[in-house]
Amino acid sequence: MKKFLLPLLAIALSATAASAQTTPAPADGRATRTPEEMAARQTEGLTKQLTLSADQSVKVQQIMLDRDKQMLALRSQMQAGTDRSQLREQMQATRAKSDDQLKQVLTPEQFTQYTALQASRRQHGFGGADMPDGKVKAKDGKVKIKAKTTDS
Repeated sequence: MKKFLLPLLAIALSATAASAQTTPAPADGRATRTPEEMAARQTEGLTKQLTLSADQSVKVQQIMLDRDKQMLALRSQMQAGTDRSQLREQMQATRAKSDDQLKQVLTPEQFTQYTALQASRRQHGFGGADMPDGKVKAKDGKVKIKAKTTDS
């Protein structure tokens, strides 16, 4: 019995170690996600933050999936050495297109909240939605961001 278990254990451990080495970590240390995973995660966050209906969530996820697939393709072109300024313009156009599509799906109030979240993230990085040191206000289609400054 011991003769059978020892080789089986060795095979299981080597298979686990081999599978752990097949996916290299990205150079920047961020986890690599598929466009489907990214779209699902973004939709989940927006559903909570904007209180989306089930129908809106489905539509938002499809918009995010299309955008994330296009962005991934553009990023791979960037790594291949394509002109960065041209790709930047294409990325901005992709974002604008997805924003226009979201505007069709979301209520005006939800879209205002969405633009406030986006502005906050651009200003404070991806964790900007939870920023404890500032405020984001959205009213009548206008977004105001007030950041608290610290005097050190």
